[in-house]
Amino acid sequence: MNITDLIQSYFSGDSAARLGQAVGVDAGLAQKALSVGLPMHLSALADHASQLEGQKQLLEAISSLPNFGSVTEVLSASDGASNLQRAGELLAPALLGGKFDSIVIAVTAQVGGSVGGVQKILQMSLPLVLSLLGRQGLNAGNIGSMMSGLRGLSMPDLGSVNVGNVNLNNMGGAAGLAAGAPALAGGAGGAPALLDFLKDQLSGANAEKIGAAAGFNANAAGRAVQGALPVVLNALVNKGKTEAGANDLLKMVGQFGGLTNHSGHLNESLLSDQAELARVEGQGRGLLGGLFGNVDEMAGRLGTALGGSGSNASRLLALLTPLVLSMLGKHTTGMNGSALSGLLGSLGENLSSLLPAGLGGLDALLGADTATAAPVTERVVAAATPAAPVAPATPAPRPTTPPPPPSSTVSTTTTERRGGIPWWMWLIPLLLIALLFGLCNRKPADTATTTPPASQSTTTPASDGTFAITDPAANAELAAGGFELKGTGKAGDELEVFQDGTSLGKVTVGSDGTWSKNVPSPAAGAHTYSVKGPDGTELGNVATTVAAATGNAADCTKDYALTSITDGQTVTEPFLFGGEGKGKGYTVTVKRGDRTIGTKDLPLDGACGWNYQSKPGKGQITYEVRPIGDGGSAPLSTINLTVNQ
Repeated sequence: MNITDLIQSYFSGDSAARLGQAVGVDAGLAQKALSVGLPMHLSALADHASQLEGQKQLLEAISSLPNFGSVTEVLSASDGASNLQRAGELLAPALLGGKFDSIVIAVTAQVGGSVGGVQKILQMSLPLVLSLLGRQGLNAGNIGSMMSGLRGLSMPDLGSVNVGNVNLNNMGGAAGLAAGAPALAGGAGGAPALLDFLKDQLSGANAEKIGAAAGFNANAAGRAVQGALPVVLNALVNKGKTEAGANDLLKMVGQFGGLTNHSGHLNESLLSDQAELARVEGQGRGLLGGLFGNVDEMAGRLGTALGGSGSNASRLLALLTPLVLSMLGKHTTGMNGSALSGLLGSLGENLSSLLPAGLGGLDALLGADTATAAPVTERVVAAATPAAPVAPATPAPRPTTPPPPPSSTVSTTTTERRGGIPWWMWLIPLLLIALLFGLCNRKPADTATTTPPASQSTTTPASDGTFAITDPAANAELAAGGFELKGTGKAGDELEVFQDGTSLGKVTVGSDGTWSKNVPSPAAGAHTYSVKGPDGTELGNVATTVAAATGNAADCTKDYALTSITDGQTVTEPFLFGGEGKGKGYTVTVKRGDRTIGTKDLPLDGACGWNYQSKPGKGQITYEVRPIGDGGSAPLSTINLTVNQ
């Protein structure tokens, strides 16, 4: 039995069901989530191990974990489930960076269920996979070849696997293609197969929805998308003519993973959500200048050819570009810049074949490189989807004597970070988890400070300007609903607060050296709250677990309140705002100037809370909040924000 067989059998049947039970997800969904998510985990880990520093970090993480037994044994241990999840929460951002969030979104889109449930399943599976790799002899000598061979692993439904007689179709290797994807470079299909796939995905109902979102009328919407597709591909071909340009594209495609499923098919539910399409359009606009050069001129010519306006054509290019990049990214997994450049070159020879009948005039827009020499302005991806990780810089040398665990609320180190966590910092909790599972019999060395219990504040307000998060305490278990994050700092400093990498807005430290920020009703589960200073440096973070709400939203009688981001702020995307209230919930209308670009209904949760996460693109954005079903009423809140990238 090879390593892929072992991974499949380890997570099959009862194991998947037990993991699901531990996080409140039914067995069938847990099996599906692991079937889809584990191959993505392994491909992302293989990408991280493609560089020397990534290999070192991966090996160090494995050495810090216990040799886990079966899933049943792990979850049967005292606090086994919570320790396992904590390990996954620390490992995911450190080893996978923003890719982990993209994986969660992609898996949820394919298998259903809640994002929170899928996230927990995949977090808990990560340390188990790493431990299994360690037990199979992964070491510094074989890590490159061993991890590369795990790219593109295909798993059928884990519920149907017979552990004693595993029959896997291992699709690993250099191509790294997901199940169901057309063959690409080096395969039988090549460029024509990819073009056929793209044309199929951007036709019919999909094309009509995208074209309509760009402002084309019903009769012209689908045809407009089909005409614009080769124009977008032409820009990517021109960008990828050099290996450096192709490497830039590889960074870009990784940012839009959540727009497609693991096999590269478009997320059709997204295409039916006007607010989501508006968000995609905003992200795409940041790419156009670097790909098309004079965007207004290009859009004007395209709009004329398509029978629409330059404004419609510009919106269409902004929508299509991220979607095409996402599909391209899923079908070029494992390629380097040179290979992608070669593939794009072969695409360029066939672009005219994509043009619909009667739009041959668009040939004039194909072939020529219309982009300026300016670098592409890259935008980060999708809601609940943070930027893809870049190659980590060489971290600062670790001290010969491990440092004591940092204050449970303060982190001022400048050591290399991934996902906002200093590299050495997450190793300490992992070692503690190993101790809890019986990896070692030694007690940890005494330290000069102790961590107070969750019921106590970690510090008291400081008058000397020292930064700290004073409430909640580290690893506190919080009741469902909104709460107040509190701390100390330098009087007058403007701080920005984040929940799992999503901005909650800014707060100014008062003259007494204290600050507080209302957090709108977070989803049940684990969350990390971090605070950045005026220069964008993270000052500290605290991990918490929020209990599931037990109330009935229909019984909510709280007065409407907006408790987080307020009117007039400048925020970093993605950002989140919300509050509490009563009734069916609230509708958020999103505007850019006088133009409405989307609406979203937000039912109340069991704690009478609501919140809205947004990533609209750079610029001035207005949000209006009204009761659901009362669109003609005056807004309860109007929030004007300046959005930074």
